[in-house]
Amino acid sequence: MPIAWTTLDGGMAETVVSVLLFNEHPHAIRVRPSVGDAGIDVLVPHQQGASAWDVYQIKKFAQNLTSSQKHQIESSFRQALLGLVRRGVPLADWYLAMPLDPTLENLLDWFTAMPGAVITEMMTDQDLSLTDDEASAIKAWYEMPDRIIEWKGLGYCETLASKHWSVADYYLNGGSERIRNAVADLAKILQRDLTLPSSETGEEGTSLLEPGELHEHLDRLGRSLDGDPHFRYGFSVDPTPPPILVEPGLIAATQQVTPDGRCITFRLFARFDEALNYRPIPMSLRFRAEPGSGAREALQDWLKYGTPLTTTVDMDSGLPGGLGGALTDATIRITPHDRPQVSRRWRIVAPDGTVLAEVPLTITSTTGPSGTGVRFTGRDPSGILTVEGRHDLTTDTMTLSFTFADATGHEVVAAAPAIEFMASLHHPNQIQVADRYGPYRDFVGIEPATSLIPPVVASYLTALAAIQSYTATAITVPDLATLTPNDVQAALRVAALLAGDTVVGSWSAIQFTAYADATIDTADHDHYQLAIIQPLTLAVNSETLTLGAVQNTFMSARLTELDNAQWFAEPNLNDTVQQTLAPDEPVPETDHQPVRTRKIPEA
Repeated sequence: MPIAWTTLDGGMAETVVSVLLFNEHPHAIRVRPSVGDAGIDVLVPHQQGASAWDVYQIKKFAQNLTSSQKHQIESSFRQALLGLVRRGVPLADWYLAMPLDPTLENLLDWFTAMPGAVITEMMTDQDLSLTDDEASAIKAWYEMPDRIIEWKGLGYCETLASKHWSVADYYLNGGSERIRNAVADLAKILQRDLTLPSSETGEEGTSLLEPGELHEHLDRLGRSLDGDPHFRYGFSVDPTPPPILVEPGLIAATQQVTPDGRCITFRLFARFDEALNYRPIPMSLRFRAEPGSGAREALQDWLKYGTPLTTTVDMDSGLPGGLGGALTDATIRITPHDRPQVSRRWRIVAPDGTVLAEVPLTITSTTGPSGTGVRFTGRDPSGILTVEGRHDLTTDTMTLSFTFADATGHEVVAAAPAIEFMASLHHPNQIQVADRYGPYRDFVGIEPATSLIPPVVASYLTALAAIQSYTATAITVPDLATLTPNDVQAALRVAALLAGDTVVGSWSAIQFTAYADATIDTADHDHYQLAIIQPLTLAVNSETLTLGAVQNTFMSARLTELDNAQWFAEPNLNDTVQQTLAPDEPVPETDHQPVRTRKIPEA
């Protein structure tokens, strides 16, 4: 049935259009009316990504527009543009939503020209005093290719109303009372449905009822609850009380245990993110937490920081659908409503300001009903590093705790930043924090404590991360419990060579094969520099990576010819050997390594 929009008062018309939009776009955000609301009623995540928002300006107008109403719309568009340049609103497209289709004159003589006219007026408004940057930003937004500025009228509203029929039914046709009665009836049926078949003896009961016979019955009951435009309802009957798990959209659940131990569970889900702003749930609680008890401590933690709480209460709630009421000695679990996630950059600096490690963290925060504390958790992209912080706003003190998950099997490139961070997390270093962009600021000093990760382990994994750039084979973190000093030295040496460094070491006598491409003349001479080209390899996770060729230069060698093209070399004036990357050399076979010699004149 079409909605009689012209008979609705302004507040109800805007409410219905808003709730229709929220049902269509569950992650939309309502902007409460205020002096600084930037002419915005509803923000909808833009289809190209959540970093930008489509603005919906909702108007109640249902009859042909007057000059005053046109002016209100123009003012809303103007405020949206000011929100773009002065409030940082990431504006994508702009929509006017109201239960009125435009006339041809509305479109041609006014709305099509309205955006340009408003912008021109803004540019010349002396009281507004747009800066050059603000004016350029507004023009750039307006001239963006594919920019949408659209009037979504009666047809759009009616299409949404048909798709989300429960909105009009609930607000305009008495649907709220039907939902309440349906939930109450369903609760009674689940406890004891007198319409179900009786046993063969004629006694009332369901001992012979097959579970499959309930499918249609329960489906019909479930659909009867589907008329609430704000919430969805789930229900189940179980032999024992099932755990209430955190699920997307779950805002409340109730459980009733029958005398025979069966449990009837109702779950309440929000249809859209703003559901509780349109349908708040009144609730009064009397906590049972004795002073000095663990329950009291948990209660205080929740009150201050919003930490999850499970405790015993006497309560009276106004849960939708008639699920509330008075309960005594009830167990209640309260989980926090997280604030939107934000991106932060954390780093550790040495006392001299040297940056030791940097890692991005996704931060989620909560606060308790008292508003005197903030609890936040952060996680790095690899999921290895987790930080939990508590900021006491009363004393302005901060406590942090870090956890480090087992990194085995993670790709080293992803894990290395978190590992470097943990290795640097010790006194007297300091933690600094920055927003996603912009400068760092001092955050908190690090108390004396043992590093959670030995620096040698961090050095090893940092080396592996650097080596990853030279091989297409994914390098994963090995079992660090089996790590040996030789493993560490090998990785550090290979990383240094790949970076172009020269690795200097010592050597003792070696034997090598002089192949046909090697020419060694020892006539009347026995002092040489000897160079052998070898493959550069590294063993990781039972796999040998080949990373190029390396030249080993023995700076002073005495050569002795043996049988079968075999030669013996031993240090002469010194035992120095230098290793360098040989990027222009083909990687030799393991059993055929090129040899080059150079005579060193006698002193």
